[in-house]
Amino acid sequence: MRSLGKIATVLAEGKRFLLMTHKDPDGDGLGSMLALGKSLSDAGKDVSLLAQDPIQPPLNLLKGADEIVNILNADGDFDAAVALDCAEKSRLGEFENHLRNYRLVINIDHHETNESFGDLNLIEPESSSTGELVFRLLEKAGFPMGADVAGNIFAAIQADTGSFRYSNTTAEALRIAASLMERGADPWEISKKVMDSYSLPRLRLLEMALSTIEFHHEGSIAIMILSQEMFQKAGAQQSDSERLVDYPRFIFGVELGVLIRETGENDCKFSLRSNSWLNAANLASRFGGGGHIRAAGFTSQGSLKNVKNDFLKEAHRFLDGTCS
Repeated sequence: MRSLGKIATVLAEGKRFLLMTHKDPDGDGLGSMLALGKSLSDAGKDVSLLAQDPIQPPLNLLKGADEIVNILNADGDFDAAVALDCAEKSRLGEFENHLRNYRLVINIDHHETNESFGDLNLIEPESSSTGELVFRLLEKAGFPMGADVAGNIFAAIQADTGSFRYSNTTAEALRIAASLMERGADPWEISKKVMDSYSLPRLRLLEMALSTIEFHHEGSIAIMILSQEMFQKAGAQQSDSERLVDYPRFIFGVELGVLIRETGENDCKFSLRSNSWLNAANLASRFGGGGHIRAAGFTSQGSLKNVKNDFLKEAHRFLDGTCS
């Protein structure tokens, strides 16, 4: 954890920072960025928060989300650029090219597939979330951790642990959650806004998605599909499909739950969730993706039928133990 101390020193001594997370941000990436940004600001630092696209509901309800910008008028003379919850530079989207403009890049993440692309890298796959790492960093640096900061870190940890249900829920994560509550985080309010805020289009999308579930490998693989046409009929956004991959995983006897989303013409996004033993990150890496042991993903180009068939061939080999 020597990187923790080095990063804390950089943040303490610097004055201007650029914070960013991966494209299509989730609760962990966004909550971590907002929490670190608010704490740095409260410590008297000049902070810019950058996201590739406008933040979609319900994550736009997180405290400070309205301060995120999608365009930098100029790169600015930042003391460091900080990438949060981003395993690969390519996941920063169009902002990947920004990194070469900064004197120092800090990479904070908990994905085991992280490329360690920063000048300073705080990578800890054993941590429940990037939010947990931000908590430790703020404690190490002695930075302010008021109610808004605590709430966003709590939201980050809550999101990546599935409301403290997933296998990455550790005793340390629960201890940190308790400390965050003592600092003003309100689990009920955060859950209502971020985890349990379902729009009607989201429910319509879920209804259509459930009707597509198909089983493979004697019922150990369950695949759910969302086409562009479904999004249009439901009046839903891509963000409305977040966490829907859990539904095929919930089915008794399923080891691998899969959600395939059409994100464009001949573009698909795969979300993978495993239940007991299959390493979803290893499977996703066969297609250029990554993630965690139980949760991973990747993008693929081609028709939905073709990319699904290609994926199933590899998934069958993984389940059979015949992959090389």
